[in-house]
Amino acid sequence: MNDSLREVTRYFPVFADLTGRTCLVVGGGPVGEERARRLSESGARVRLVAPRVTPGVAVLAAQGAVSDLRHREYMSDDLDGCVLVVAATDRREVNRRVRADAGDRGIPCNVADDPALGDFIVPAVVRRGELTLAVSTGGASPTVAAHVRGRLEETFGPEWADLLRMLGDARDALKRRHPDTAERSARVRSVLASDVPALLAGGDLPAAGRRMRELLDVEAGSCT
Repeated sequence: MNDSLREVTRYFPVFADLTGRTCLVVGGGPVGEERARRLSESGARVRLVAPRVTPGVAVLAAQGAVSDLRHREYMSDDLDGCVLVVAATDRREVNRRVRADAGDRGIPCNVADDPALGDFIVPAVVRRGELTLAVSTGGASPTVAAHVRGRLEETFGPEWADLLRMLGDARDALKRRHPDTAERSARVRSVLASDVPALLAGGDLPAAGRRMRELLDVEAGSCT
C-alpha cells in the first residue's frame, strides 16, 4: 500500500457481499478461528488451512461454517477460486508469503499481525439486525477498537434490531403517505427522538408500534 495514500486516507471503508464466495483463512489459532467465524456469518464459503486448529475451528468445521478444512501447511494452490484471504498464522514469514501470493493473483489480503501490510483491515463490529456499526483504528490499537465497540454495544442495544425492522416494514407506507423525501426524513428523526427506542428496550413492541405509526403518520398494519 502506498505510504502517502495511507497517511492521507488510511482505508476506504466498504461492505462487501461475500455470500457463496470462497474466502481463505490461513491459520487455525484463535485469530484464524475468529476470522473464519465472521466470514461464515457473512455468508462466505470458508476454506481454512492449518496443520493444527483450535477446538473452536473443529466445531466450525463440524457445523459446516468452515466448509473446506485442510490440515496441513499452506500452499499457494490454496488460493485457487478465492476472492479474499486472511493470513492469520503465528509465523510472520508464512503470513508474508500468503500476502505475496495473494498480491500476485490480485486477491485482497488481510495480514492479522501487520494490518498495514495488507489490502484491508477487519474492524470491530456491532450488529443489531440490519444495523451494522464498524470501528477501526487503522490497526493502531485493537484494544481501543474493542473499547469503542463496547461503548457502542451499550448505546445501541438489541432494541435497534426491532427498530430497523419496523421502519423497514413501514417504508412503503411511509413513501406513499409522504412522497417528499425531506418530510419522510423528518418523520423518521421524530421516531428516533421519541420514546419508541425505550419502549422497544422494555419489550413493549405493541406500544412501540402504535407510537411509531403515530409519528410516521402511516396506516395500521405498518410497524409491526
